[in-house]
This record gives sequence, structure tokens and C-alpha cells, in this order.
Amino acid sequence: MNLTAARELNKQEEAQQQLHLWAAILATHDALIAGGLTGLPAVHVERAKAVLLRAGDKDAGDYTDTELRTITVTSGARVWSEIDDGDPIFRNEAVVGSNGDLYITTQQHYKRSDLLPGSTAARTLFRLLRTEPEDGTVLDFAWGELVPYGAKRRDPQDGKVYTPIHEQGVTLYEPHYPHLVPSEYKLVEDSSGGDGGDDTVPRWADLEDGHTFNVGDRFSDYGKTYEVLRQFFKADSYRPPALIGDFYQLAE
Repeated sequence: MNLTAARELNKQEEAQQQLHLWAAILATHDALIAGGLTGLPAVHVERAKAVLLRAGDKDAGDYTDTELRTITVTSGARVWSEIDDGDPIFRNEAVVGSNGDLYITTQQHYKRSDLLPGSTAARTLFRLLRTEPEDGTVLDFAWGELVPYGAKRRDPQDGKVYTPIHEQGVTLYEPHYPHLVPSEYKLVEDSSGGDGGDDTVPRWADLEDGHTFNVGDRFSDYGKTYEVLRQFFKADSYRPPALIGDFYQLAE
């Protein structure tokens, strides 16, 4: 175990020891806000949330991706390349992948070089922390994400767009999808399976898993058309924009 792993393990142990203290601090902050008063300084609030996550009192699904990113600014994140093979990676721990993206760990495990964050092999171990696109693009639904009220997510099973019903947002876990939980999600009006892309090329949603994309092929997804740069086979984890610039690019 290297130094960074030892430090992370120490943080985990301290979180267990200090859980009740930081839980009380966070409860005090929430009570102040509920009473219409100024809450505690943000740095203390984010540190309290980080401790509760490390101790397992809270789960990543209790916070939006934006909140998790803010917590990480205070608590820090380990870099994948600096973690030795065989070292533990803890549940709810933030990890910076080799591509520079930020992931949250969904299951505690030991590092293996083939379980790279963002890879198909590690899809049950890490979840990408995303930001809402400014161009209005609708993100795919992802298990374990707290989708905030007002946000939209596309259900990969029926291709339609849904939004949470309740103000607190909603977190769904496998095997649930938005269209299966009408008590939590509602269909966005005029939401169809169409993506508005080039009608002369096949839609990603219409192609079967395992479909072969050859160099030069074109396909559309969410109103954009892509051209294939390298041969690959269709898989959920390869859906745009996951491999853009590598396996495909926006068509001119």
C-alpha cells in the first residue's frame, strides 16, 4: 500500500470515529436554513458531507453530481495513475480517471489495471460525474445518479425523455428505469424516440447491441450526426459523446 492509499484509509477510519460529530454539524446547518437563517460556512458543510460519505452514513446517490463535485473540491480525489494495483478503492470515493474525468466509486474493490474508470469492464464499479450540457442536450439516464427536479434524462430502453415528479429529485438503482417508475418520473410532453438527426443515416437507438460500425459509416444520435473513424461494436458505454474524437467524430 502506497502513501496515498494509506492516507485514504486513515480518512476512512477517522470518518467512522467522527461520524456523530459531523452529522450533528450538518444537522445544525440544515436547521438554520430551515429557519430562514444563514447556514454554516460552506467549507464546514462540504467537509461534513464528505465525512458522512466516507463513513457510509450517506451514499453518492443522496447527492446530485454537481453537489458531489463540490464536495470533492473540499475532500479531494485520488488520481487513478497514482493508485497501485491491489490497493483498495473505497465506496463513495472520488477518483480522477486517466482521461481526466471525475468518477465516484460505487463499490469498494481493489485496483486492477483492466478495471479502468469509464471502461465497460468497470461500469459497475465507477460512475461518471456529469454536468448538465449548456446546449440543452439530454443526458442518458444512469443508475445511482440523483437526478434533480427539472432535469431531463433519456431512458435508454424506450428512447423517451423523462423528468422527476418530486422536488427532492430521484435516484434509481438497477434494474429500474424511468419508464418503469411512473410514481417518480413523468414523460416529457412531445418526447418521442426521434433524435432530429440526419434522416438518411441510421439512428443509434434503432441499431442492435453489437452492431458493427465500420470506418466511414455515419449514424445520428440526439440531433447530431457522427462519422466513424475506427471500427467498433455498439455498446451502451460507447454511445456519444463517450468515444468522440477517438472512434467517431461529428460529421461536417
